[in-house]
Amino acid sequence: WDAEFLGLLHSSECSGRCEFRSRPVPRYDYKPSPPNGCGSPLFGVQFDIGIPSMTRCCNHHDRCYDTCGNKKNDCDEQFQTCLSKICRDVQKTLGISESVQACESTVQLLFDAVIHLGCKPYLDSQRAACMCRYEGKTDL
Repeated sequence: WDAEFLGLLHSSECSGRCEFRSRPVPRYDYKPSPPNGCGSPLFGVQFDIGIPSMTRCCNHHDRCYDTCGNKKNDCDEQFQTCLSKICRDVQKTLGISESVQACESTVQLLFDAVIHLGCKPYLDSQRAACMCRYEGKTDL
């Protein structure tokens, strides 16, 4: 395990910073990787369960992490809102309590994974997307 990852796992703060607290700026030549759905190459886990709208939420979350300057907490809150809407839609459409429960359990699993294991992927994405200008250190 990466020492940085283990340290950040228990940290309440997850943000990339430049020296002297200057704001990171987007890299001119940065091209984000395509979103990977509801999974993490870091952990070799894939949570896609065949609900296209859930995959869209995950892809939007990936793109949020990949945008220089976005805060992890903001991306995670948008993700939770997107996922919660899916379960409300399932309830309206199907009305079957088992389906709603399964949806809510999956949403909770995905959101918990992002909250507890998402710091390293977030920081990796921000390091790739951002640079520090006017400093000796150009990387976050």
